[in-house]
Amino acid sequence: MNDLLAPFGRLRPATVIGVLAAALAFWGFARLSGVDLLLWQIALLALAGVALSAIVAALRPDTEDGDELTTRRVNAPTWRPFIEVNRWEDQLIFAEARPGAFEDSKAKLKIVELAEERLRLRRGLSLHGDPEQCRALLGEPTYAFLTEPVADCPTERRLHEHLTRIEAL
Repeated sequence: MNDLLAPFGRLRPATVIGVLAAALAFWGFARLSGVDLLLWQIALLALAGVALSAIVAALRPDTEDGDELTTRRVNAPTWRPFIEVNRWEDQLIFAEARPGAFEDSKAKLKIVELAEERLRLRRGLSLHGDPEQCRALLGEPTYAFLTEPVADCPTERRLHEHLTRIEAL
């Protein structure tokens, strides 16, 4: 019976029996007063009573405990544990996804700025002012990566080699 009345929400059998009894009593009073009601009118009246009961039941507060609330942090790092690095990774992923866009990307500009700053602070050198000494410190591939146009984002291994050389300064 619950499957039959599922569209009406949670109905107790006592509620359904009560609505049917009220419809039957209404039919009895109508019959006593001389009004002849048809069976479909009684069924429609009972259905309206069940619907009204379902609406009222839906407005009552729940007495059953709901599921336990689960919360999660929206911007919690998942596979990238260092929040400060996320922006760099996003820029590198963006530059890698668009062929030919690495040279003008913020990622390459930041890497060049970082290398220039490290050379200036730790060695007193400039990438463009002291090319021979910088080439000797950084190695030819890393120096070429920093000073010459690069069409595409280097591979992960190659980028790791360049960053290791810059960090070693």
